[in-house]
Amino acid sequence: MNIIEISQHSIPFLVKGLGVTAYLSLISGVLAVIIGVIGGIGRGSKIYIIRIFSSIYVTVFRGTPFLIQLYVVYFVLPSFGITLNVLQAGIGTLAFNSGAYISEIVRAGIEAIPKEQTEAALSLGMTPFQKMKLIIMPQVVRIIIPPLVGQLILLVKDTSVISLIGIFDLIKVGRELAIASGDNPLIIYGWVAIFYFVICYPLYVFSIRIEQRLKLRY
Repeated sequence: MNIIEISQHSIPFLVKGLGVTAYLSLISGVLAVIIGVIGGIGRGSKIYIIRIFSSIYVTVFRGTPFLIQLYVVYFVLPSFGITLNVLQAGIGTLAFNSGAYISEIVRAGIEAIPKEQTEAALSLGMTPFQKMKLIIMPQVVRIIIPPLVGQLILLVKDTSVISLIGIFDLIKVGRELAIASGDNPLIIYGWVAIFYFVICYPLYVFSIRIEQRLKLRY
């Protein structure tokens, strides 16, 4: 088979795999941001238990390989009566793993805000929630957009690891096609790389535009 024939045969299957990868990335990305914001705020909390719990979570998930975390969730937890299907295990593990890194990004963004602004907000009678919502977070968002988008791009790439527990995402489909074709696997993996780029590049462009708008706004 020549390049055109291999491409024509492979692309429809790769598009289906791309859909699975996009789904995994979207759901786990949204959850990771939510977890990361909560974890980042928790890391700076004045409540000891919340601060310690958040620190343990971040340390564990940043200090162990994502693949080991995935295997523990999918293969070990059933021994304790917690059984998840491949999608639940993949999305959950990916969300908590990326959420740990986003927690540190959010924490660093919060700590970059001058303490004088916090003191001024409290002197105006704002509650801690109002202070965080009206004063701190709008500035934090502007600071963390570039590293946050970078982490989300890494999340998209990390979805490829989930294929090891049986999800037919883009990389899994590509690997199966490469094995089945036997010849010229470089063509198939080339298309896989292009499809990953199709997902990641718009995120990069989006982050630049958002950053430019925030600069103009603030």
